[in-house]
Amino acid sequence: MIEEISIIIPTLNEEHYLPTTLEAIAKQNFYGKLEVIVVDGGSKDKTVEKARKFKSKIKELKIITTPKGIGLARNRGADIAKYKYLLFIDSDIIFPSNFLNTLLKKIKPDGDFVDFILHKPTKPDLGDYLWIAAIFGFISISRLWDPICSGTFLFTTKSNHKKVKGFDEGIIMGEDIDYGRRSRALGAKYHLHYNPQVLASPRRLREIGRVRLFWWWTKGYFHVLRHGPMYKNDIFPYPFGEHKKID
Repeated sequence: MIEEISIIIPTLNEEHYLPTTLEAIAKQNFYGKLEVIVVDGGSKDKTVEKARKFKSKIKELKIITTPKGIGLARNRGADIAKYKYLLFIDSDIIFPSNFLNTLLKKIKPDGDFVDFILHKPTKPDLGDYLWIAAIFGFISISRLWDPICSGTFLFTTKSNHKKVKGFDEGIIMGEDIDYGRRSRALGAKYHLHYNPQVLASPRRLREIGRVRLFWWWTKGYFHVLRHGPMYKNDIFPYPFGEHKKID
């Protein structure tokens, strides 16, 4: 049974969303050892200030800063993580009550793995549910030829992270897919969990639009599949670190 975990959360201008994520973690009645590492990439808002307010609620909370870069942030968090299992999540992922205990009791710690999980929108909305069904339907089918890992929720082991030498810090988009592929190539098992689920903000759907975002992600995925990870963002103008509070 898994009894220790380090949660690594990269941030960039996330003052509106990070507190909700940290609050949900603080309320987890986890039976094991838990540390949370917030890795900020140079926020211009109050992200770091708000994160510090949780030091009284989360016993093992670390906050560090790095230059901007999602792969870099995850790697620096993993560098200082002290526990055997690593969970990388986005700063708008919310754990339901007793989520960690439920999930970790299902996972057999018998080797390296890379795990992903079903997401649900934070608020009931038929359009969002249909969008999620389409995305995770595709992810489920893609396991037949190329299982997809996403940095929104990527659970793995420290030993696997060391084997693959972390995330490729030069990749602009697709660094999580690349990480999953290299992990599987070195023997890590892939799992996609449908239950329990996490909640995720639909802010990207609101900002970009469901159809446009689906097209961007699909186009980006097949670009990565055919040509490899993107080291420059010449596919679409994705708004990294520019999310507003909209839900």
